[in-house]
Amino acid sequence: MPHEIFVIDDQHPEDLAMLQALYSRSPASVVTHLDKLKASGSGKFMENYYVGYGHASIGDCGSTTIFIEQVSMLVAKAIQDNPLYNGQEASTRYLDFSKQRVIDPYNNRAGAAIQNRWMEIYNRVLPLLTEGLKQRYTFDPAEYKSEKTWTNALNARAFDIARALLPIGTTTLLSWTTSLRAARDNLRRLKYHPLPEVRECAKDIFAKLHSKYPHSFKGNEMDEGADGTRDAYNAAFAARNHFVTVEDVKRQFAPGNDEMKEIVNGEIIVRDAAIDIEGLRRNEDMALSTRPPGAHLPWRLESYGRYNFMFLLDFGSFRDLQRHRNGVCQVPLIDGQFGMNPWYMQQCAEFLPQGEYEMLLSDIKAQFNAIAGLPKQSVVSTPMQNQYLYPMGVQVLVHASYSVPETVYIGELRSAKTVHPSLRPIAQKMLEIVEHDLPGMAVYGDRDADSWSAKRGEQTIASKVA
Repeated sequence: MPHEIFVIDDQHPEDLAMLQALYSRSPASVVTHLDKLKASGSGKFMENYYVGYGHASIGDCGSTTIFIEQVSMLVAKAIQDNPLYNGQEASTRYLDFSKQRVIDPYNNRAGAAIQNRWMEIYNRVLPLLTEGLKQRYTFDPAEYKSEKTWTNALNARAFDIARALLPIGTTTLLSWTTSLRAARDNLRRLKYHPLPEVRECAKDIFAKLHSKYPHSFKGNEMDEGADGTRDAYNAAFAARNHFVTVEDVKRQFAPGNDEMKEIVNGEIIVRDAAIDIEGLRRNEDMALSTRPPGAHLPWRLESYGRYNFMFLLDFGSFRDLQRHRNGVCQVPLIDGQFGMNPWYMQQCAEFLPQGEYEMLLSDIKAQFNAIAGLPKQSVVSTPMQNQYLYPMGVQVLVHASYSVPETVYIGELRSAKTVHPSLRPIAQKMLEIVEHDLPGMAVYGDRDADSWSAKRGEQTIASKVA
């Protein structure tokens, strides 16, 4: 008897979960199960077996997509801080964020003044950068497909630079495609997030899902203590589970003074005790050396362990790196101690008029001082809430833990010229570390230091008019 294939995507997510779960209890065809579903419905099945009896894998079989709008970038990071995250987010590299609402964590005039000032600086600098870029990269028909493509490329690079000045409290939009189980688990994890905005958003999402999928979500699960000792455990480690501080990284990996100086100077410090380099050299030479461009290294190579990398990166580019799910890339607590990422400042020095650049330096210094001076304005500030007030170009100490396959994937993908220029050097250095440790390995990253690319003008989503 020939095999049969059925593609079913027109059923309710809970119905699809039931259809798949029935395979584990009956050898009948899905066609038969569809008839049973029509006769009985999936509600009681999900309520009894998924939520009631804890057959969690059933929840993996139904999926949904959530659209989350007008939340801060910190909420987006919290939702995306999940190895099962799939989705998209509004890009500060292609969109003008000057009209976006900004969330003031203190609801205080002093905090709002800092955020408003960042937006004023952003709006002043953006058109000046665009004009400076036009003078440097003049239109060349041989390089650009059209004048529109050239204009798009210039605007994209201007956004690349100016986004450094957007406050992190600026609101964004994101989507989240998830299984019912992953949604339930992640939202319950966020119930004790140290930021009130994240907790409120998680509860609102849960309420929407409970309303739409009442048999897959218990109505009281987001109440404090509803999950007993597991809630107490999550609450006890909430700050450390959701943010990593500079002190946390130092405590775990003990970088010396010289290593910290290297990090500040833009280098990567690596710890490789948790990865079997010798085993990879001895057992995987052919898999490493014969890999063609674009091919993924075999999944089994994950078993050799992971590198632990430490480096500085601006929060804007950290957002891109964090969305790589096959690894650990903890959300750093943003405290401003490492200042602004030098790439942004170099670009501003190059493309702004001299007087404007000097004014920008003065403005940035004044803004950082204003954040530090909030207690003098009778604001009970905290490091957690202050994160909303820093700009996206601020540097953070990043800890990332990746296997060789993931290091190579990120290194090659994020070294491309279309990637943000502040992230490309980090990706290139990751590839250098792997090449040093595994001589003869086939690596295909872009090593060019120049990050200008006309392709930026073509990276858009637009309707085609016949």
